[in-house]
Amino acid sequence: MLVVMELIGFNYTFGVHDGFKMFIYYTDSSNFLCLIVSAIFTVFMLPALSKGRTSGFVSTYMMQHYKGSSEMPRWISMIRYISTCCLMLTFLVVLFVLGPKKGFEDQLLKGVHPIDHVLAPVLSLLSFLFLETAEPLPKKAPVYAVIPTLIYAVILIAMNAAGLADGPYFFLRVHEQSPVKSVLWTMAILGVNYLVSWLVMKAYNSMKK
Repeated sequence: MLVVMELIGFNYTFGVHDGFKMFIYYTDSSNFLCLIVSAIFTVFMLPALSKGRTSGFVSTYMMQHYKGSSEMPRWISMIRYISTCCLMLTFLVVLFVLGPKKGFEDQLLKGVHPIDHVLAPVLSLLSFLFLETAEPLPKKAPVYAVIPTLIYAVILIAMNAAGLADGPYFFLRVHEQSPVKSVLWTMAILGVNYLVSWLVMKAYNSMKK
């Protein structure tokens, strides 16, 4: 379901934002990450669904490698976790920052926002917590989850400072606000990202014990 929804969203945003310029938006970047990770998850977990029996769409290589185990490899669990945390940050920023500023109708109902701002984050979280079996996440997992957001922030702030990009979010426009305000906004969003990632990790680990 996530792969199908994200393909719909990617097709729409790729056209609306003139191709790869879509990746200037954190929403589009995080949803594209979800698309890739969900596709990897689906392909690698097909042997678990077939319970050790090969079928037309399950490769012999993967079947031999995982032997039909229902357990997820640790690395797949980690990238699913990171992707889910990125999407939850998108969801919360829309809910508490962009929604009140730009209007909830615009942020929740316009274009493919029902998918990339609401359905994909919620479905990814529910799937990760309740449907995906794996070992508990390590305590430093929230640090890994913040890395994509940190990379995005550094690149976009640098592009805004150099005049190569305008926003796309008001808190990234370094020429329209004081450097202190830009730093505070960045720290606040990274802090929320870490807190959400920590809460997701705690919820996941408590269920896996």
